[in-house]
Amino acid sequence: MAENFTKGQILGELEASVRELDILRSGADNKKPVEVSFGDYTQDKYGLSEDDVFKKIGVNTKIDTMSNIFSMAGADPNMRWVVPEIIRKAITLGLRQSPIYPTLITADESINGLRATMPFINMSDATPARINEAETIPLGNISYGQKDVKLFKVGKGFKLTDEVKNYVSLDVLGIYLRDFGVQLGYALDTMAINTLLNGNITDGSEAADTIGVTSTTNGIQYKDLLRIWIRGSRMGRNFTSMVGGEDESLLLLDLPEFKNRANGTTQATLKLNTPVPSSADFFIHGNIPANNILLIDRSAAMIKLTSRQLMMESERIVSNQTEALYASLTTGFAKMYTDATILMDATKSITNYPLPDYTDVDSQTNYSFE
Repeated sequence: MAENFTKGQILGELEASVRELDILRSGADNKKPVEVSFGDYTQDKYGLSEDDVFKKIGVNTKIDTMSNIFSMAGADPNMRWVVPEIIRKAITLGLRQSPIYPTLITADESINGLRATMPFINMSDATPARINEAETIPLGNISYGQKDVKLFKVGKGFKLTDEVKNYVSLDVLGIYLRDFGVQLGYALDTMAINTLLNGNITDGSEAADTIGVTSTTNGIQYKDLLRIWIRGSRMGRNFTSMVGGEDESLLLLDLPEFKNRANGTTQATLKLNTPVPSSADFFIHGNIPANNILLIDRSAAMIKLTSRQLMMESERIVSNQTEALYASLTTGFAKMYTDATILMDATKSITNYPLPDYTDVDSQTNYSFE
């Protein structure tokens, strides 16, 4: 079936295809944006991979330059519509290469518009009570509210000189364009970390709570991590993702519990049935304050919201003989549960900065039944 589509047919539909992709990626009032690559689209529409489509229409990205394709457009104007998709693919590869935010979010949800309304729920005075025969079940209180999460357009423009267009093949150009995608990923990482640290509410009520350590002289030790891991496990939170600076990563890697191998068996065995992680992930990011480590339960801490996927636009600047390209996406991050992120500060004592009240599991389990 795929062989039935000719070069003329594919070229004749190329402009409409790219415009349709833009509509899918940008969404509409009644449609959420969808991330669709050119290759996924051609496979679904023609049963052809992206490379097969390029062969059909006579494009060889290993040899052809942007200028070559624009020259081909002299014979068939539709040919030029393939260029933004080639550039977008290169940027997307870079965008997926190095960011840490995909490993810190619960999900990436598509939404309509530039704002999202998210709920937040506070459990209070909702502890169970013993009920005698024929007694009325008492009512507790659960307060709830909502918050508006703003989404932002993130992007940048860059210029390609005529020399680059004329003499650099699309594959080689793509290697350099990937770096732009990497930089775009860094920007999204910064947005994500700021959300984890400060939340979305301007009054700071969603900011990550700060706890101290056992000894400010020794800094963060394995015991300090165990404290929050054990308490988190009892709360149903799994703080196995950590973010900090390079210095903090070096200090943790140098802890004997993480670098020394243990041999033999102990005289007695104590099996802790409140599970603590045997391994954890550490990510490095410069926005975490010095001497601090952010502990995250990625299943409940944050969600990514996207109202427009990566879009490409271009314009010709005749005055300096360059092609200006613009890449942007509209996205944002929303904090979900405030008890899913905790900031550990090595300069503060656990005595003065204890675990937050909401982590006091004992007060919730020691009910006084009458």
